[in-house]
Amino acid sequence: MTMPPPPPDRMHLQYQPAPPPPQGPQQMGPAGAYGPAQYAPGQPVPGQMPVGMSPSAMLASGQFAQVKPGTITGIQVILYIFLALSAIGNVFSIMGMVEFFNPFSLIGLGFAVYSAIQSLASGVQISRGKRWAWIWSLVSAILGLALACTGIVYGTIFWDTGGDVMLLITCPLAALYGTLLILLCTKSARQWILMHRIQRGEVQVPGMPMGAMPGMGGTGGTAQAPAAPQRPDTRPAAATFLVAVLGLTVALSAWTVYGSVRSMMMLAGTAAMDFHDPALMYGARIALIAGCVAFLALVGALISALGVHRGKFGARVYTLIWTPLVFLCAALLAFVNLREYLHWADVMPPPARTAWTIDIVLDLALVALIVTAFITVLTPAVKSWTPGKPAVANIVFVPMGQPQAPQQPGPYGGQPQQGYPQQQQQYPPQY
Repeated sequence: MTMPPPPPDRMHLQYQPAPPPPQGPQQMGPAGAYGPAQYAPGQPVPGQMPVGMSPSAMLASGQFAQVKPGTITGIQVILYIFLALSAIGNVFSIMGMVEFFNPFSLIGLGFAVYSAIQSLASGVQISRGKRWAWIWSLVSAILGLALACTGIVYGTIFWDTGGDVMLLITCPLAALYGTLLILLCTKSARQWILMHRIQRGEVQVPGMPMGAMPGMGGTGGTAQAPAAPQRPDTRPAAATFLVAVLGLTVALSAWTVYGSVRSMMMLAGTAAMDFHDPALMYGARIALIAGCVAFLALVGALISALGVHRGKFGARVYTLIWTPLVFLCAALLAFVNLREYLHWADVMPPPARTAWTIDIVLDLALVALIVTAFITVLTPAVKSWTPGKPAVANIVFVPMGQPQAPQQPGPYGGQPQQGYPQQQQQYPPQY
């Protein structure tokens, strides 16, 4: 019996080590199947983190900083326009008070001073990503737009008695305030504020190392999103009381606005004459200012009442901002009205004196309701009913591999790609 010959020596058929990569542009794909890369080695690849940069290092080095968007620049331009207008208004108000002092001039002077301070502070700080400047500008834009719309309505109704001048002033103001409100609510403006808050460590980023953001202690572990405060199952009595106070403010303000419009129409000759109306004594100026103040209180109280009823955190913040501003206007109006009443009460007939007394009581009641709403919104029960959500940025990093240098295929094909398990080499069977 003849034995088969011994198997041939196949050691030379084994896989040989790959030669070093050629000196040339990086190739993309397995074995360079997709051609040369379009970027140099070490250049950041779109959609990937920089080589050797962790998310924590990016946060610490300010890699999230972005170019100031055009919306922020537009907001600053509008705020500086308001600053210039306020400065001009301050000059004319002071000149008018020097020639002829009128308590109502204090309202215009106070509003001009407030607008100048708000425009200057917010215009500077909003470019630095300060959230309080954004909120302050937002509330001021809402109140300013409401006041401008009120002026447009009054100017349209009383066109023949100076309404054309009011429209000439309020229409540009309404356009500026409306544009400012839209720019503040854009996505780019809100992202600008968010990214600066992340850099300052005011916002926690889930999944990031504990040392990634300033103000966070520790070097290990991962920053977990803080748990949101739990709202009580039942509305606290303080929150219900606050909603009731705001509802009364809405009703009282609506009645004051109606009375002011009726008095203005009567003085303009477009409505029946009421000889018991106090406007016959103090004229149309107090009626106009009372209507504007009441309309601001109406808008603010209505928004706050709806928000607090639903337990919204923004409604609580909004109430804390608009109540002091409207309180100053309402208190000054009540003081001036009371002073005029004490001066003319002795010469007025009893029916007119009674009607004027009711107006003063309503003015003082509006002031009391605004103060009560401001105090109630600061109570712990209302804070627990309107909890704020913790500031957490939902930023997702997509891990993608950096381009690798090409590898030359061996005698039996290309080398296994990175990221896939190494396959065991198969040899021909030996006999």
